[in-house]
Amino acid sequence: MSDLLFTGERLHKENPLFSIDLVRHRAAYSRAIELARTTGAERVLDLGCGTGYGTGELAAALPRTFAVDRISPDPGARHPAAHFIRADAAHLPLRTQSFDMIVSFQVIEHLEDPAPYLKAIARLLKPGGTALITTPNLLESDRENPFHVHEYEASELTALLGEHFSRVDMLGVSATPEPKAYYDARLKRIRSIVRLDPLGLRRRLPRWIIDGLFALFAVQVRRGIQKSDGLPQVGLEDFPILAAQPDCLDLFAVCQKPRRESGS
Repeated sequence: MSDLLFTGERLHKENPLFSIDLVRHRAAYSRAIELARTTGAERVLDLGCGTGYGTGELAAALPRTFAVDRISPDPGARHPAAHFIRADAAHLPLRTQSFDMIVSFQVIEHLEDPAPYLKAIARLLKPGGTALITTPNLLESDRENPFHVHEYEASELTALLGEHFSRVDMLGVSATPEPKAYYDARLKRIRSIVRLDPLGLRRRLPRWIIDGLFALFAVQVRRGIQKSDGLPQVGLEDFPILAAQPDCLDLFAVCQKPRRESGS
């Protein structure tokens, strides 16, 4: 069992209420492994690896995997072939142009100023390398996560990434009908709760209370759906990665040809 604080936002493999979200995010790692094998990527960096569940999958499938986060991974997520480093994403003790692929999933929405983070990715990526970046699609978001500083629509994210990469292809993590119905039901429940606070007083509470309420309601909303409708049984195939659409759950950006600052 992880000793990391439960936030309702960070995913832990052992929590069944969040298993659907875990599979959804694992779909991005599955696509990363597929692309790494297709392009012959040998050195892969998981930037902002969180609890480390995805790093373990990368390490099990690819030659050399490195991972960076400000927290230590769950003990059960550690893989003997993965190299974990504790550091800030914008100040990485890693060699310039040293990675064939960099994956950074569900990170950019947490950053007030994403420029140092994106510059770091461009600096670390080899000239022919690929960076994969995911983030929630604003158009499908409940917009209530206090840990998310800024969420993006596809066009905004494409423009931002275009400042750091000459080629950006915007895809999206979609959902088959059963998990999509689950996410729609979850969004409906959240919005019904939010309507109880039309003046937005919840946003004026002390931050520790806001975070605690978010964790509480993250569980309660999922339990409510589990009790009334049951939780769908899903696999990676239920979250196909296709061209970005307004109703995709996450944006999945494929970035190539990094633009580097002079001297980097």
